[in-house]
Order: sequence, then structure tokens, then C-alpha cells
Amino acid sequence: MLTPKKSNRRKNTRFEVNIDGHYFYQDDWIKCKIYDLNINGACLWLKQFFIIGDIIKVRFGLNENELNTFDTVVANVNGPRIGIQFTNLDEFDRTFINKVISANSKYFKI
Repeated sequence: MLTPKKSNRRKNTRFEVNIDGHYFYQDDWIKCKIYDLNINGACLWLKQFFIIGDIIKVRFGLNENELNTFDTVVANVNGPRIGIQFTNLDEFDRTFINKVISANSKYFKI
């Protein structure tokens, strides 16, 4: 009997965005580009080498005055692009991410 293949792909819908963000590395916030976002994680374009399992802080928001910092773990790496999963999200964080998606995705509005 065949068993279904377990998928490690995100279960929630992914939204294409174009957001400036920052990640924390060596005591400094470094600019990156967020091009894919959902409530579970994001995809980043950056100029830093990470490996799966690395824990990093990522900061993004609606504008320069409304930023939020998230704890994340690197889930996949493809050259200068990495996929991250958010950790320790509370209801405020989820609401904030949904607002960012709504404001920045041309395909979805909440």
C-alpha cells in the first residue's frame, strides 16, 4: 500500500510582496528584500550566507514608523534567497503580518 508523501511546503497561501526588511547579524541590522510572505513565514533575498536551522531576527512593517521584529528559523536556502519560519507568534504578531500582507500584496486584500 502506498503512503502519502509528507510535504514540507507551507500549508498557508503565499502572497507575493515587495517589502524592504532587515535582519540582525553581527550586532547590526542589515537590509534585505522580502518577496514572499504568509502567516507562517517569508522568503528573503539577502547578501548573507545562512544554513537551515539558523535562528535570526527579522524586522519589517507597514512603513518606517510601524515596524515589528520577529524571531525566525531558516527553513530553506537557495543561494541568496532563504525561506524563514516565524517562531513564537502571538495574536498581535499574526494581526500585524496580515495587515502587512493586505497593504503590500497586489493579489489579496483583507
